[in-house]
Amino acid sequence: MCGRFTLKTDPKVIASQFKVSSIAVLEGRIADLTAPAVPAEQIDSSVFQPNFNVAPTHQIPAIVSQADEKLLAAFSWGLVPNWAKDPAIGARMINTRSETAAEKPSFRSALVKRRCIVPADGWYEWQGSPGKKTPFYFSAVNEEVLGLAGIYESWKQPDGQLLWSAAILTQDARPDFSYIHDRMPVLLTPEIQSDWLSAPESPLNDVLDVASSVEIQAWEVSAAVGNVRNNRPDLTTNQTLF
Repeated sequence: MCGRFTLKTDPKVIASQFKVSSIAVLEGRIADLTAPAVPAEQIDSSVFQPNFNVAPTHQIPAIVSQADEKLLAAFSWGLVPNWAKDPAIGARMINTRSETAAEKPSFRSALVKRRCIVPADGWYEWQGSPGKKTPFYFSAVNEEVLGLAGIYESWKQPDGQLLWSAAILTQDARPDFSYIHDRMPVLLTPEIQSDWLSAPESPLNDVLDVASSVEIQAWEVSAAVGNVRNNRPDLTTNQTLF
């Protein structure tokens, strides 16, 4: 699974790397899809702050396709299906298995119609059994921002406002890293990102065919990342260097 990740890169850099045309902004902060879209070149770097310990239910930036352009907006991490009676269900739906997403009522519609890219500098996984778990940090070898395959949904709140939420797709871990954890996020290569967002049919099989070409690395990090209240740059520091 992917239960924590980091996003520390300047939003202008993210917009450039992923060819984002505009960003949903309200009162100077990144906002959901109902907010006005501002051209990416006009936004301030402070529209969202670095987060070294993104956790379920946090607001996360994600990229969607609208009118054949890429838009960056905010989503609650943990997908809330439009038929849900209680949005609290989202806390348990931060991930969906790529092998079964097309069959699950909670995810199948979004997989076909509402796909997104979740930018992340890296993610955390824990090795071991309960009580003896060691956290590791995964990132791109070239240090670029990773594009995680995601899906999104809207849920109508009692006051009529829409809650926009997202989940990250996962797959079996690569053999080189399966000793740490048996699952990992589905990674999007630059060449397939546009198809992931806008193809009329889900290109998931094509995505999985090339996902392993995204080169990643991993190292042990401090157990402090286990506390969601900790949010600082040294959480990703390689502990084997000390």
